[in-house]
Amino acid sequence: MERAWLLCTVIVPLHLIALALYGLATALALAPFIGLRPAAPRALAIAFPCAGAAAHVVAVSQLTLFGLGPALSMLALCLVLLQLASERLLRGSAVSFFAGPLATGLVGLAILSGLTPGAETATSRNAWFVMHVVLSVLGVALMALAFIAAALYLLQFRELKARRFGQIFQLFPPLERLDQLNRFALVAGFPALTLGVLLALGYGARFAGEGGGGLQAAKAQIVWGLFTWIVLGWAVWVRVVRHWAGRRAAVASIAGFSAVLLVYVALKLVEPGVGRFL
Repeated sequence: MERAWLLCTVIVPLHLIALALYGLATALALAPFIGLRPAAPRALAIAFPCAGAAAHVVAVSQLTLFGLGPALSMLALCLVLLQLASERLLRGSAVSFFAGPLATGLVGLAILSGLTPGAETATSRNAWFVMHVVLSVLGVALMALAFIAAALYLLQFRELKARRFGQIFQLFPPLERLDQLNRFALVAGFPALTLGVLLALGYGARFAGEGGGGLQAAKAQIVWGLFTWIVLGWAVWVRVVRHWAGRRAAVASIAGFSAVLLVYVALKLVEPGVGRFL
Protein backbone atom coordinates (compact mmCIF):
# COMPACT_ATOMS: atom_id res chain seq x y z
CA MET A 1 0.00 0.00 0.00
CA GLU A 2 2.78 2.44 0.90
CA ARG A 3 4.59 1.77 -2.40
CA ALA A 4 1.38 2.26 -4.37
CA TRP A 5 0.70 5.53 -2.52
CA LEU A 6 4.19 6.83 -3.28
CA LEU A 7 3.82 5.84 -6.93
CA CYS A 8 0.48 7.63 -7.36
CA THR A 9 1.07 10.75 -5.28
CA VAL A 10 4.82 11.42 -5.41
CA ILE A 11 6.95 9.48 -7.88
CA VAL A 12 4.95 9.65 -11.12
CA PRO A 13 3.65 13.25 -10.68
CA LEU A 14 7.17 14.53 -9.94
CA HIS A 15 8.51 12.69 -12.97
CA LEU A 16 5.77 14.25 -15.10
CA ILE A 17 6.73 17.70 -13.78
CA ALA A 18 10.37 17.01 -14.60
CA LEU A 19 9.37 15.75 -18.04
CA ALA A 20 7.41 18.93 -18.76
CA LEU A 21 10.20 21.25 -17.57
CA TYR A 22 12.87 19.34 -19.48
CA GLY A 23 10.65 19.52 -22.55
CA LEU A 24 10.30 23.30 -22.21
CA ALA A 25 14.06 23.64 -21.79
CA THR A 26 14.61 21.51 -24.89
CA ALA A 27 12.18 23.64 -26.91
CA LEU A 28 14.02 26.81 -25.87
CA ALA A 29 17.37 25.27 -26.81
CA LEU A 30 16.22 24.04 -30.24
CA ALA A 31 14.11 27.05 -31.24
CA PRO A 32 17.00 29.21 -32.59
CA PHE A 33 18.23 26.39 -34.82
CA ILE A 34 14.89 25.98 -36.60
CA GLY A 35 14.27 29.69 -36.98
CA LEU A 36 11.38 30.05 -34.55
CA ARG A 37 12.88 32.66 -32.24
CA PRO A 38 16.21 34.08 -31.06
CA ALA A 39 18.14 32.39 -28.30
CA ALA A 40 16.38 32.49 -24.94
CA PRO A 41 17.90 34.48 -22.06
CA ARG A 42 20.55 32.45 -20.26
CA ALA A 43 18.72 32.71 -16.92
CA LEU A 44 15.55 31.26 -18.43
CA ALA A 45 17.43 28.50 -20.27
CA ILE A 46 18.95 27.41 -16.96
CA ALA A 47 15.85 27.92 -14.78
CA PHE A 48 13.72 25.26 -16.50
CA PRO A 49 16.22 22.36 -16.24
CA CYS A 50 17.13 23.43 -12.68
CA ALA A 51 13.50 23.32 -11.61
CA GLY A 52 13.02 20.01 -13.39
CA ALA A 53 16.13 18.57 -11.72
CA ALA A 54 14.85 19.67 -8.29
CA ALA A 55 11.59 17.78 -8.80
CA HIS A 56 13.52 14.87 -10.28
CA VAL A 57 15.85 14.59 -7.26
CA VAL A 58 12.88 14.33 -4.90
CA ALA A 59 11.30 11.67 -7.12
CA VAL A 60 14.49 9.61 -7.43
CA SER A 61 14.99 9.72 -3.65
CA GLN A 62 11.75 7.71 -3.33
CA LEU A 63 12.80 5.01 -5.80
CA THR A 64 14.39 1.68 -4.94
CA LEU A 65 16.80 1.97 -7.92
CA PHE A 66 15.99 -1.65 -8.76
CA GLY A 67 14.61 -1.98 -12.28
CA LEU A 68 14.84 -0.53 -15.78
CA GLY A 69 12.58 2.47 -15.11
CA PRO A 70 14.52 3.71 -12.06
CA ALA A 71 17.85 3.21 -13.89
CA LEU A 72 16.62 5.29 -16.84
CA SER A 73 15.35 7.96 -14.47
CA MET A 74 18.69 8.10 -12.64
CA LEU A 75 20.54 8.31 -15.97
CA ALA A 76 18.35 11.24 -17.09
CA LEU A 77 18.95 13.06 -13.79
CA CYS A 78 22.73 12.59 -14.00
CA LEU A 79 22.68 13.82 -17.59
CA VAL A 80 20.75 16.99 -16.69
CA LEU A 81 23.06 17.75 -13.75
CA LEU A 82 26.11 17.25 -15.97
CA GLN A 83 24.48 19.45 -18.62
CA LEU A 84 23.99 22.26 -16.11
CA ALA A 85 27.55 21.93 -14.80
CA SER A 86 29.12 21.86 -18.25
CA GLU A 87 27.03 24.80 -19.48
CA ARG A 88 28.21 26.84 -16.52
CA LEU A 89 31.81 26.04 -17.44
CA LEU A 90 31.26 26.64 -21.16
CA ARG A 91 29.15 29.78 -20.54
CA GLY A 92 26.58 28.71 -23.10
CA SER A 93 23.61 26.44 -23.65
CA ALA A 94 24.99 24.37 -26.52
CA VAL A 95 25.14 21.13 -24.51
CA SER A 96 21.36 21.23 -24.08
CA PHE A 97 21.03 20.90 -27.87
CA PHE A 98 21.62 17.15 -27.41
CA ALA A 99 21.33 16.60 -23.66
CA GLY A 100 17.85 18.13 -23.40
CA PRO A 101 16.09 15.83 -25.89
CA LEU A 102 18.01 12.81 -24.54
CA ALA A 103 17.09 13.50 -20.90
CA THR A 104 13.47 14.21 -21.84
CA GLY A 105 13.24 10.95 -23.76
CA LEU A 106 14.83 8.98 -20.92
CA VAL A 107 12.32 10.34 -18.39
CA GLY A 108 9.47 9.45 -20.74
CA LEU A 109 10.82 5.92 -21.18
CA ALA A 110 11.28 5.59 -17.41
CA ILE A 111 7.61 6.45 -16.84
CA LEU A 112 6.49 4.00 -19.52
CA SER A 113 8.82 1.25 -18.22
CA GLY A 114 7.52 1.49 -14.66
CA LEU A 115 9.14 3.39 -11.83
CA THR A 116 8.91 0.72 -9.13
CA PRO A 117 9.79 -2.97 -9.39
CA GLY A 118 7.12 -5.58 -9.00
CA ALA A 119 8.49 -6.72 -5.67
CA GLU A 120 11.03 -4.91 -3.52
CA THR A 121 14.08 -6.97 -2.66
CA ALA A 122 16.56 -6.76 0.18
CA THR A 123 19.25 -5.52 -2.21
CA SER A 124 17.28 -2.51 -3.41
CA ARG A 125 18.08 -0.61 -0.22
CA ASN A 126 21.55 -2.08 0.35
CA ALA A 127 24.17 0.70 0.49
CA TRP A 128 26.58 -1.18 -1.79
CA PHE A 129 23.89 -1.75 -4.38
CA VAL A 130 22.80 1.90 -4.33
CA MET A 131 26.39 3.09 -4.74
CA HIS A 132 26.89 0.58 -7.55
CA VAL A 133 23.88 1.91 -9.44
CA VAL A 134 24.74 5.58 -8.83
CA LEU A 135 28.38 5.23 -9.90
CA SER A 136 27.57 3.02 -12.88
CA VAL A 137 24.87 5.40 -14.11
CA LEU A 138 27.19 8.36 -13.55
CA GLY A 139 29.86 6.65 -15.64
CA VAL A 140 27.41 6.05 -18.49
CA ALA A 141 26.11 9.64 -18.19
CA LEU A 142 29.65 11.01 -18.46
CA MET A 143 30.18 8.83 -21.51
CA ALA A 144 27.00 10.33 -22.99
CA LEU A 145 28.33 13.83 -22.19
CA ALA A 146 31.55 12.98 -24.04
CA PHE A 147 29.41 11.88 -26.99
CA ILE A 148 27.49 15.18 -26.89
CA ALA A 149 30.70 17.24 -26.75
CA ALA A 150 32.06 15.23 -29.67
CA ALA A 151 28.90 15.76 -31.74
CA LEU A 152 28.98 19.50 -31.04
CA TYR A 153 32.66 19.54 -32.00
CA LEU A 154 32.01 17.90 -35.37
CA LEU A 155 29.08 20.21 -36.12
CA GLN A 156 31.17 23.27 -35.28
CA PHE A 157 34.12 21.91 -37.27
CA ARG A 158 31.91 21.36 -40.34
CA GLU A 159 30.53 24.89 -40.13
CA LEU A 160 34.00 26.42 -39.87
CA LYS A 161 35.36 24.31 -42.71
CA ALA A 162 32.45 25.38 -44.94
CA ARG A 163 32.93 29.01 -43.80
CA ARG A 164 29.36 29.22 -42.58
CA PHE A 165 28.95 31.50 -39.57
CA GLY A 166 25.31 31.03 -38.67
CA GLN A 167 23.54 29.96 -35.47
CA ILE A 168 25.87 27.04 -34.80
CA PHE A 169 28.96 29.25 -34.97
CA GLN A 170 27.35 31.92 -32.78
CA LEU A 171 25.87 29.67 -30.09
CA PHE A 172 28.37 26.80 -29.83
CA PRO A 173 31.50 27.08 -27.65
CA PRO A 174 34.95 27.16 -29.31
CA LEU A 175 36.34 23.89 -30.57
CA GLU A 176 39.04 23.86 -27.89
CA ARG A 177 36.48 24.00 -25.05
CA LEU A 178 34.42 21.21 -26.58
CA ASP A 179 37.53 19.06 -26.94
CA GLN A 180 38.40 19.71 -23.29
CA LEU A 181 34.88 18.79 -22.21
CA ASN A 182 35.10 15.54 -24.16
CA ARG A 183 38.41 14.65 -22.52
CA PHE A 184 37.19 15.54 -19.01
CA ALA A 185 33.98 13.52 -19.38
CA LEU A 186 35.87 10.42 -20.52
CA VAL A 187 38.58 10.67 -17.87
CA ALA A 188 36.03 11.22 -15.08
CA GLY A 189 33.62 8.57 -16.37
CA PHE A 190 36.09 5.69 -16.43
CA PRO A 191 36.90 5.60 -12.67
CA ALA A 192 33.21 6.10 -11.82
CA LEU A 193 32.21 3.12 -13.96
CA THR A 194 35.15 1.07 -12.66
CA LEU A 195 34.09 1.68 -9.04
CA GLY A 196 30.53 0.77 -9.96
CA VAL A 197 31.69 -2.56 -11.41
CA LEU A 198 33.90 -3.29 -8.38
CA LEU A 199 31.05 -2.53 -5.99
CA ALA A 200 28.82 -4.91 -7.94
CA LEU A 201 31.41 -7.65 -7.55
CA GLY A 202 31.79 -6.81 -3.86
CA TYR A 203 28.15 -6.92 -2.87
CA GLY A 204 27.58 -9.92 -5.13
CA ALA A 205 30.31 -11.91 -3.35
CA ARG A 206 29.03 -10.78 0.05
CA PHE A 207 25.44 -11.83 -0.51
CA ALA A 208 26.47 -15.02 -2.27
CA GLY A 209 28.35 -15.95 0.89
CA GLU A 210 25.20 -15.27 2.90
CA GLY A 211 23.15 -17.48 0.64
CA GLY A 212 21.51 -14.62 -1.25
CA GLY A 213 20.63 -16.14 -4.57
CA GLY A 214 18.70 -13.12 -5.82
CA LEU A 215 21.84 -11.19 -6.61
CA GLN A 216 23.10 -13.30 -9.47
CA ALA A 217 23.18 -10.90 -12.39
CA ALA A 218 21.84 -11.96 -15.75
CA LYS A 219 24.39 -12.82 -18.41
CA ALA A 220 23.19 -9.93 -20.55
CA GLN A 221 23.93 -7.48 -17.72
CA ILE A 222 27.44 -8.84 -17.29
CA VAL A 223 28.18 -8.76 -21.02
CA TRP A 224 26.90 -5.20 -21.46
CA GLY A 225 28.60 -3.91 -18.32
CA LEU A 226 31.98 -5.35 -19.31
CA PHE A 227 31.59 -4.19 -22.90
CA THR A 228 30.78 -0.64 -21.75
CA TRP A 229 33.77 -0.64 -19.39
CA ILE A 230 36.11 -1.86 -22.16
CA VAL A 231 34.82 0.72 -24.67
CA LEU A 232 35.14 3.56 -22.16
CA GLY A 233 38.60 2.36 -21.17
CA TRP A 234 39.62 2.31 -24.83
CA ALA A 235 38.31 5.85 -25.33
CA VAL A 236 40.33 7.07 -22.33
CA TRP A 237 43.42 5.20 -23.56
CA VAL A 238 43.40 6.77 -27.03
CA ARG A 239 42.91 10.22 -25.50
CA VAL A 240 45.42 10.02 -22.64
CA VAL A 241 48.03 7.53 -23.85
CA ARG A 242 47.81 7.91 -27.62
CA HIS A 243 47.10 11.66 -27.29
CA TRP A 244 44.19 11.70 -29.70
CA ALA A 245 42.46 15.05 -29.82
CA GLY A 246 40.19 17.14 -31.98
CA ARG A 247 38.25 15.54 -34.80
CA ARG A 248 39.79 12.07 -34.43
CA ALA A 249 38.95 11.93 -30.71
CA ALA A 250 35.41 13.16 -31.41
CA VAL A 251 34.82 10.41 -33.96
CA ALA A 252 36.18 7.81 -31.51
CA SER A 253 33.82 9.01 -28.75
CA ILE A 254 30.80 8.91 -31.03
CA ALA A 255 31.71 5.46 -32.35
CA GLY A 256 32.25 4.09 -28.84
CA PHE A 257 29.00 5.40 -27.39
CA SER A 258 27.06 4.26 -30.46
CA ALA A 259 28.53 0.76 -30.06
CA VAL A 260 27.46 0.68 -26.40
CA LEU A 261 23.89 1.63 -27.37
CA LEU A 262 23.74 -0.91 -30.19
CA VAL A 263 24.97 -3.73 -27.95
CA TYR A 264 22.42 -2.73 -25.31
CA VAL A 265 19.56 -2.85 -27.83
CA ALA A 266 20.78 -6.19 -29.19
CA LEU A 267 20.97 -7.74 -25.73
CA LYS A 268 17.59 -6.31 -24.80
CA LEU A 269 16.07 -7.98 -27.85
CA VAL A 270 17.75 -11.28 -26.99
CA GLU A 271 16.68 -11.20 -23.32
CA PRO A 272 13.66 -8.86 -23.14
CA GLY A 273 12.69 -10.07 -19.69
CA VAL A 274 15.80 -8.77 -17.93
CA GLY A 275 14.62 -6.04 -15.62
CA ARG A 276 17.12 -5.23 -12.89
CA PHE A 277 19.63 -2.73 -14.24
CA LEU A 278 19.72 -3.62 -17.93
